[in-house]
Amino acid sequence: MAFDVIGTVALDPGRRHGAANDGIRHVAKDGQIRMPSALREREGVRFSHVEAFRAVMITGSTTAAARILHTSQPNVSRSIAQLEKAIGLQLFERMPGKVVPTTDGLTFFNEVQRSFHGLRRLEEAANRIRRFSGGLLRIGSIQTLAHGLIPRAIKRFAEIYPETGISIHAGHSAAVSQWVDEMSCDVGIVSHLYENYGFSSEELYSVDGVCLMPAEHRLAGKAAVRPADLADEPYISFAQNDHGRSDVDEVFSKAGIDRRITLETPFSTITCALVAQGLGVAIVNPLAAQDYRHLGVVMRPFRPSIKHEARLIYPKGRPENRLVASFIEILKAVTMEEKAALSAVRERG
Repeated sequence: MAFDVIGTVALDPGRRHGAANDGIRHVAKDGQIRMPSALREREGVRFSHVEAFRAVMITGSTTAAARILHTSQPNVSRSIAQLEKAIGLQLFERMPGKVVPTTDGLTFFNEVQRSFHGLRRLEEAANRIRRFSGGLLRIGSIQTLAHGLIPRAIKRFAEIYPETGISIHAGHSAAVSQWVDEMSCDVGIVSHLYENYGFSSEELYSVDGVCLMPAEHRLAGKAAVRPADLADEPYISFAQNDHGRSDVDEVFSKAGIDRRITLETPFSTITCALVAQGLGVAIVNPLAAQDYRHLGVVMRPFRPSIKHEARLIYPKGRPENRLVASFIEILKAVTMEEKAALSAVRERG
């Protein structure tokens, strides 16, 4: 990319250009940088200099950069020249009528972008704190529950705490564990407990897996499905690195049955959707599967039993939080209701 010429002019260190059009200015009274570690203060470096550099890189022109910074083109040139001197890097190659970012300039710009994103996250966090006067509940959950059970619990929670902000993040148990460990989430719901984390934990549920199939499937009339019944069936499996996969593999291995695995996915929700499309059968968590019954699938007990479990996790020693305690109580109640509904479905056949 080529930009217009940046003059190598002397810096007036007492002069600052105006704020950028994104409204973010993080300059202390003394004019020095206040930003993440990627751009720690060095003598002579001011946040306005970095802001000018970023504006030129984004707009491709010192003239355009000056417009969005509400200053003059010479001021932008001064800022960048002083920045280069302060950090000891040549950020641009000067050519007749244009400048081109150097390799160092492009690398430095990547660090600048990361720092600005960090500043925006801090600003967003402050906005959330101001906005959610009733507190903020941060939930991490495995994908299995993030599309049904958790939203139903959140709805009930929100009816009791309408002023409370809620954020929910979904992923594998490993990711949820990390979020809770980093205190990015107040409570987590996982299917696998990692002992290297210092969590307090308690069981949310333990249920028997079911065989999910289209309603018109030849096995739909069976009272229970066994490994031999699935020998020639297109089978939708969990991914190789999923903890739930090893339990299923062991059952079929002991029975001497090779499954005809045609599809793999790490998420129960995707598995259920694929079954609903008639692409195969699967052994899944019934609490996830029942949200897909309206799509023409049925659940049948699978024998021998394969357990699907979930646990609540939260850091040890954290002060008691009434919002977390209330959500956990509600989640347990909703889970009990879901399990009761499953029992009713089984009784109706």
